[in-house]
Amino acid sequence: MSRSSYAELHGTANLGISAELDWGRAIVRPYMTLADGLITARFNLGAYYANTSQRGLRETPVTYDVAGYDILHALTDPVGETYAIDAGVPYLTAVEDILIQQGFVQYIIDPTAAASTLPAPKVWPFVERTTWLTVVNELLSSVGYAGVWSDWEGRPRCHPYQPPRQRPSEWPYEADGDRSTITPDRTITRDLFATPNRWVFYQSNNTETSPVEGNGMWTYINQSDGPTSVDARDRVISKVVPLEAADHASLVRQAQERIDADMRGSMTYTASTSPNPLHWHFDRIWVNDPKAGAPMDMLATQWTLRWARGR
Repeated sequence: MSRSSYAELHGTANLGISAELDWGRAIVRPYMTLADGLITARFNLGAYYANTSQRGLRETPVTYDVAGYDILHALTDPVGETYAIDAGVPYLTAVEDILIQQGFVQYIIDPTAAASTLPAPKVWPFVERTTWLTVVNELLSSVGYAGVWSDWEGRPRCHPYQPPRQRPSEWPYEADGDRSTITPDRTITRDLFATPNRWVFYQSNNTETSPVEGNGMWTYINQSDGPTSVDARDRVISKVVPLEAADHASLVRQAQERIDADMRGSMTYTASTSPNPLHWHFDRIWVNDPKAGAPMDMLATQWTLRWARGR
């Protein structure tokens, strides 16, 4: 199974199943068991809609090869009509209404922005590409929340965006001698050319007043942090970004998420490690790989977990 935190649909799975299911509506919940001879631990690995299966007719016992798609697939249906939310409706209430409407009975919504309401009616015109996932993530983004994601139990989660540097590293990895948990084949890629070091964000849904710095506009300059900074590049590379936001504080939180994504994308470290079924969504990790340079605090944005069928 694989997870890509920046993808529209984060989780996918390729599974071997020994029982025939109600293909098209079945939900599978894979798990992994690890044991050391004394302790056995089970790790749940999310919930997935099971796609149409394939099986070899000569196999005994029968095994179905099934593609699984993140439970959030229920939100990828097109809205199929003009959709509107009235002014004064709390953003998180609107999100919860959609989750319930799409069949979710278990979900976790952080109440931090519960008091934030739409300042004006919000309308999504009838456009084929607009999905319920689009609507949910736009509502969450307006109050400075990260995009919705599903957890180890298959529950959608909505919470405020928190810059990675404000979170402690969850997993240490070593590529150094006997302590190594990283295989020898690994790569590091740097793509600095298009990464900005000055960002100007402004609130595009405020039609009453023109945005000014500190009120509907926020500018951030990366003066000296890393190889894409102004000091390292010896020039300013600007990016202007319009954002819909409930207020200035929400604008800043959204802006921080965009800045982190731009800066993290300038370097990618790819490696194989020992199995870790507890990895999930945007984990923060610490990597000590002398061949790559100084120890690195990194954001895990994509991973694949493989294990033998039937185990």
